Amino acid sequence: MKKRVKVILIMIAALLVIIGVSAYLTIGHFVGYPESVGTEKTNYRVEELHVQHDGIDLYGQALIPEGSGHFPTVIYAHGAESDYKADMTTLKSLAMSGIAVYTFDFYGWTDRSTGPEGTHWFRNVPRGVDDAYEQQVLRQVEDLNAVIETVKTLDFVDADNLFLLGSSMGGATVATCAVNHSEDIRAIILQYPAINLNPDALVDGTQLDANGYTRDVLLLQGTDDVIVPLTMSEALRDHYNTLRPDHCRMVIYDGQPHVFTGKYKVEAAREIDKFIEGHLK
Repeated sequence: MKKRVKVILIMIAALLVIIGVSAYLTIGHFVGYPESVGTEKTNYRVEELHVQHDGIDLYGQALIPEGSGHFPTVIYAHGAESDYKADMTTLKSLAMSGIAVYTFDFYGWTDRSTGPEGTHWFRNVPRGVDDAYEQQVLRQVEDLNAVIETVKTLDFVDADNLFLLGSSMGGATVATCAVNHSEDIRAIILQYPAINLNPDALVDGTQLDANGYTRDVLLLQGTDDVIVPLTMSEALRDHYNTLRPDHCRMVIYDGQPHVFTGKYKVEAAREIDKFIEGHLK
């Protein structure tokens, strides 16, 4: 009887090990594990920081590298049906590399950011029925403008080295918002930006022409993205480069879908860190 119990316990232990290894590999494949991508590794702390504007309270978190002084800072804009945690592997990798990060929930997607229309008011709105998503990008630009003005004043932020990073719909929001921020945003990074949500982005001379932003742009894109096809990002890159040949640099990840997986989240952070280092004032 004791031998049988022992065998059962060994089998259970083996099963738990298999489950643990499988979970580790699955998380590693889809989410990835953050790591320092710069020349040195640093610890960081997390602070909850809210931004208020026009009766709206935006929930956010700051990832602040260890140490004193002011840090180059990235403001992160998440995509549709998402929130501030969307690209944490990439964001934590940047924080571990000495770059501060502020990431927040756009109003309308979660119950953490609040305002006059309640919470979750835009979540699950059907896509492609009307111009709802295009209008939401413009509303998110107002959120992002307020965030930029607040983040500039934070004591850990180097306001001369402020960068915007946006993914998907957040990428379209960043590209649109940046049109009016050539003076105070050092450069912008777009991950698979849903630029079709700004119909004027690729139209020369319009109010929201993406080329209204005159500083450098880094564009990261996967070849297997069916939501934001490679051709869409190539068209945006080419439009940016009508201003000057090196305005926008594009990095393409073979086989990557919409929302990078696992190690590619860290690879994106590595590319972003290198880009930021090359644009520090």
